[in-house]
Amino acid sequence: MKRILSAILLLGLMLLPVCSFAQEGDSEPPNDYKSDYSMTTQWGVGIKAGIGGIGIEAIKGLGDRLNVRLGYSTLSIPYSIEQTFEGFDLLAEAEVKLGGASLLVDYYLVKNFVHLTAGIMQNRTAFGVTVTPLSGMPYGDLTIPPEDIGMISGQLSSGNLISPYLALGFGNTLSRKHMVSFNFEIGTLYHGNPSLDLNGEGIIGPLASEENETVIMEAIAQYKWMPMLTLQLSFKIL
Repeated sequence: MKRILSAILLLGLMLLPVCSFAQEGDSEPPNDYKSDYSMTTQWGVGIKAGIGGIGIEAIKGLGDRLNVRLGYSTLSIPYSIEQTFEGFDLLAEAEVKLGGASLLVDYYLVKNFVHLTAGIMQNRTAFGVTVTPLSGMPYGDLTIPPEDIGMISGQLSSGNLISPYLALGFGNTLSRKHMVSFNFEIGTLYHGNPSLDLNGEGIIGPLASEENETVIMEAIAQYKWMPMLTLQLSFKIL
């Protein structure tokens, strides 16, 4: 976690000269602009893509330096691979699921360009894999058929249904002057201790034991923070 936050702060320091230039060119509102906290103005929609998935947001501006965002994103990545292991063929089928609803608040340290973002996200991150045999397994002079070899599957998911989120952003999630704005965001999502469920059948079924679950959980227990990277294009509608 300290390394992630240090990287975010370092990136912010590197971009400070650019931020200063951008502030001169875009930070001051036009003469007829006034801070508006009403519910009928400063609304926009955004489309975003990143590590957390592909999604959409409703954005509400509050004054000069504050935006509130309500969104949803989702992404499913299936993957399969065939491998030969000790003389017989195996098929591994995996799927990664990302996304969920989010409620975020942006505070602009540099108007229209640099912002801190904090909020909560529904954490639907999950990884599942199933391994099944494609051929018989040689055993001396015999060949064990695939149906007797069995299968093994595992499901890894986040320990928190609702997770806190912290990020540093560059750009604007809702411009006060222009119809279209762009935002780049780097942050981290706390998912806590993940949960693991192993299941098995047949000869390889015992691999899905509680002992193996414990070994795997001990190996991944330190990874409680998930790095996040998001690109967003926003459109002002009111």
